[in-house]
Amino acid sequence: MKKRGAGESKTRRPFLGLTRRRRIRIYGWSAVALVLGFVVWALLYLRPDRWYTYTDQVAFEQVARDVELGHVVWEPSAPESEELGGADILHPAVSADGARMVHASRTEDGNADLFLRRWNGTKWSEPRRMRALNSSFNETSPALSGDGRFLYFASDRPGGRGGSDIWVATWDGAEFAWPLPLTARVNTPFDETDPALSPDELILYFASNRPHQLVGLGADDAKNTLATAPGQREEVQRLKTDFDLYAADVAADTPFDLIVERRLSMLYSLREGALSDPEVMAKLGGSAQTEQAVSNGLAFLARTQEADGRWNIARHGGQARHDVAATACALLAFYGRGERHDQQCQYRQTVSRGLEWLLAQQDVATGDLRGMNPAHNAMYDHGIASLALVEAYGVTKDSTLRPPARAAIEFIAESQHPAGGWRYVPGQAGDLSVSGWMIMALESARMSGIPVPEEAVAGAVKFLDSVRGGSHGGSYGYTNSPGKRNSGRDGMNAAGFFCSQLMGSSPNNARAFESSAILGRTGCKPGDLYYAYYGTLAAYQYQGPLWKKWMKRMQDAFIQSQAKDGSWNLRGQHASAMGKVVGTALVVLCLEAHYRYTPLYGLGFEPSADGPVADTLNQEELPPTPFFRHAKHLPAFRSPGDDTAPVVTQHGDFLYFASTRDGGFGGADIYRARISGPSPDPPENVGAEINTSADESHPAVRMAGFHLLFNSTRDGKADRLFSSHSRRLMRRYNYARLPSLGWFFRNLPVFGILLIAIAALAWCTRRAIAAVRARRSPRPPAPPDGAVT
Repeated sequence: MKKRGAGESKTRRPFLGLTRRRRIRIYGWSAVALVLGFVVWALLYLRPDRWYTYTDQVAFEQVARDVELGHVVWEPSAPESEELGGADILHPAVSADGARMVHASRTEDGNADLFLRRWNGTKWSEPRRMRALNSSFNETSPALSGDGRFLYFASDRPGGRGGSDIWVATWDGAEFAWPLPLTARVNTPFDETDPALSPDELILYFASNRPHQLVGLGADDAKNTLATAPGQREEVQRLKTDFDLYAADVAADTPFDLIVERRLSMLYSLREGALSDPEVMAKLGGSAQTEQAVSNGLAFLARTQEADGRWNIARHGGQARHDVAATACALLAFYGRGERHDQQCQYRQTVSRGLEWLLAQQDVATGDLRGMNPAHNAMYDHGIASLALVEAYGVTKDSTLRPPARAAIEFIAESQHPAGGWRYVPGQAGDLSVSGWMIMALESARMSGIPVPEEAVAGAVKFLDSVRGGSHGGSYGYTNSPGKRNSGRDGMNAAGFFCSQLMGSSPNNARAFESSAILGRTGCKPGDLYYAYYGTLAAYQYQGPLWKKWMKRMQDAFIQSQAKDGSWNLRGQHASAMGKVVGTALVVLCLEAHYRYTPLYGLGFEPSADGPVADTLNQEELPPTPFFRHAKHLPAFRSPGDDTAPVVTQHGDFLYFASTRDGGFGGADIYRARISGPSPDPPENVGAEINTSADESHPAVRMAGFHLLFNSTRDGKADRLFSSHSRRLMRRYNYARLPSLGWFFRNLPVFGILLIAIAALAWCTRRAIAAVRARRSPRPPAPPDGAVT
C-alpha cells in the first residue's frame, strides 16, 4: 500500500472546500478591497481638501472641521445708540452702500416718525426728519431699495386697506416724497409691516398677521372689500393670527385697474377713515364743532333742493341760469362727506335725485354739461359739473357714470383754446378762474381711470406758465402774467398755486416757496369766499405751518359765521353771484378739506427751513413706483410664534428676521436662513453673541452682512440700537499640521477598527503570497512503482 508524503497531502487537501487557485483569488481581492476601502474612508472622513483653517488674519484661527460651511463668528454685541447721541432709534434700515440709514423714532405725542442719517466714513450725522412722510400717525419699518430711489415703510394712516399698511415713497432730489400705498395684492385689512427688498429689487418681503386663506385675494374680492368697511373691524380683529413672513414678486406688466386703484387712493382714501373714527378725524385736524357745522350745512342744502333734483341758484340770491353749477357744487359737498347715490346713507335720495337731474342736462352727442339754456359764462357750469360727475364715478365705481363722465372730459379737451386755457365759451382764450375748474376735472379724471388726452394736459401746463409772475413764477394773473396787464390777486394766486400742485409741481422748488409765502402773508380771508376756497385747497396740499395756521383761522371763522338755518351768506368778492347755495357748498367743502383729498406730496409735509432745493424733481419726472404680484406665504419660515422684520443681505444669500419661536434664548431672537439655493435652508439662531433673554428685533445689515444692527430691550430698557461685527474669515491651508492629541482620543474606536482592518489586510496578504509561492515551487518526484514509503 502506497503512502502519500506529508508535503503532497498538504498541497492537495482543499481548505474549506476551496482549491488553491480560488484561495489565491480570495486573498488577493480581499487585500485590494481593504486597500480601496481605506482610501475611500480616508477621503470621506479625514477630508484632505479641508485641511485648512479659518482666520481673520489678525487674532482668530479655528480648525475648519469645527466650523460649519457659511458660519459667521459674531463679536459680542454692544450698544450703538451712545454713538448716535443716545437717540431712540427704532427699526433701522441701511442703504446698499452703507452710507444712509433710515430709522424710526418716537415723538413727543407717542407716535413714530422716520428720520434719515448719513455716514461720513467715521460717524453718523444728526437725524434729518423725513418731512414729506411723517404725519400724526405712525410711520415705521423703513426699507431702502438697492438703487436708493424708493423707500418702503409701514404706516397706520388712513389711505391703505386698513390697520397697518405698506407704502412706497420716491426720492425726488430733495427727499423721499409722493407716498403711495401698495395695492390690495400686498395690503389687506389686517396688518402688513416690515417691508424689505431683495438686492435685485424683484421680491418684496414683509410680515403680516392675516389669515392664510386670505393670501392672494384681489382688489375686487368680496371678502377683502367687505373687511375694509367700518362694521367689519371686529371681524378683522377676531381673524388676526400671529405674524408670518410673506413675499411678493414685482409685476412685469401692470394691469390698468391697479394703477387706477393707487391713484384713487390719493383722492379719496382719507375720508373713510376720518368719518368712521373720531380719533383719526382729530389727527387730521377736524373736531366735533367742524363736523357739526358740516352737518348743518348739508341739512340746509338738502332742504333747499328742488323737487326735480336741482338747486335753484337764483332763488337763493345767486346769478340766474347757473343751476348746473349750483347743483354740481351741492353734490360735491355731499360726496365730500361720504354721501353717495349707490349705498344706504343719510342723503342717498338727495344725492341720487341731484345726480339724475345733472345727467339730464348733458348733451349726449357732445358731452356738453352747460344745460339747455346756458348763460354767457356757462363754461363755469361745465367745469364744475364735470368735476362732480367724475368724483361721483371715482367714489362709487358706478359703471353707468363712466360714459357721461368720459364725454364731459372729451368736451373739455375739445373746448380748449390753442394757448391751453378755457374761458366763458368753447375755444375762447383762457382765464385762470374758469381754467382752474377744468384742470381740477382733468386731474380728477386721470386719477379715476378716465382717459384724458395728453394734449389737453400739456396745454393746461402751457397756460399756467403763461399767467405766472413774481420772482420765481409763484404769482398768478387772471389772463396774463402779473406785471403785464393784470397784477396777481388773492384769488388768482391761490387758484394758480393749487392748479400747479395738481399738475405735480414739487413743494420744494422756488416757485412753490414763493406761492406759499404769498398765501401766508395774505392769510385766510373768510369774507372772500372764492379766495378762501382755493386758498384752503392750496394750503392743505402744501401742509406744514401754512396749513395749520390757515386751517385754524378758516375753521373758527366759518363756525362762527354759520346762520341758524345751516347756511352761509357771506359778503365779499363774487359772493353776490354765488348766492347762499353755492356759498354754503363751498364753505362745507372748505370744512371737509382735511379729509376730502389726500395731499399729493405727503401728509404732514414740512417745508425746509433752508429754503428751496434746486435739484428737486416734479411728479412727472419721477420713476414709476413698482407694482407687485399677489403676496405668497413663506411656510419655510413659519413658526407658532411671531416671525417679523425680514431683511436680505446685500448679495441676496441670507434672510435675517426676528422670531418668538421656541428654542431661542427667550423673548424674540434674531434668526437667519440661507435663501440663495433652490430652496431655503431651515432658520438658525444667530447665537448668544446677539440674542439674550430679552427681545432682539428688527435686524439691519451692512457690509454684505458682516455688520448687524438690531433693536433690543435688554437691561430693562426700551428698544435700543445694538450692533455686532462678524469676522471676515479666510481659508489658510496647512497640510503639514498634525491633528491634536484630543482628536486622537475622540477617535479611539475608529483607530481600533482601523488596526483590525490592517491586521486582516496583513493576514490576507501573507496567505495570498504564501499560496502563490507554494504553487510556483517544484513538486517532489513521484516514488517508483512498488516502493514502500
